[in-house]
Amino acid sequence: MHSFDVDIRWKEGLRGEATARGATHSVPFSVPREFGGPGGEWTPEHFFASAVGTCVMATFLSIAQMSKLTIAGYESSASCTMEKGPDGLRITKVKLSPRILVTTEKDVERAQRMIEKAEKMCPISNSVKATVSLEATVAAQG
Repeated sequence: MHSFDVDIRWKEGLRGEATARGATHSVPFSVPREFGGPGGEWTPEHFFASAVGTCVMATFLSIAQMSKLTIAGYESSASCTMEKGPDGLRITKVKLSPRILVTTEKDVERAQRMIEKAEKMCPISNSVKATVSLEATVAAQG
């Protein structure tokens, strides 16, 4: 079992800051402009799309390394679509558009199979419908 911890702190208004334990930098975030936030910073929706996109990339790179496939480049865009359903807003789709550069033509098909395998093996994309456990503490100031 592995645990990955993040500390989240409210700063002001609809803004906050996230810090991964052990990481050197924090990331400011806000509520998206679409929901009345100030915009201009990362949002929870950006984090979500990034989590899926970076996990697929990391999984692909691990598979490529174990398979001794030389990668010359990897770039990707990731976007998530949010829709209103009977239980409220939820992310209904994540679109990834990786662009992978390999060193030889004969590796193109091999890399294609690997990226498809990576998407299926990525623990983040496999967890999109994960249970959220909430253990809140609320106290009065003073």
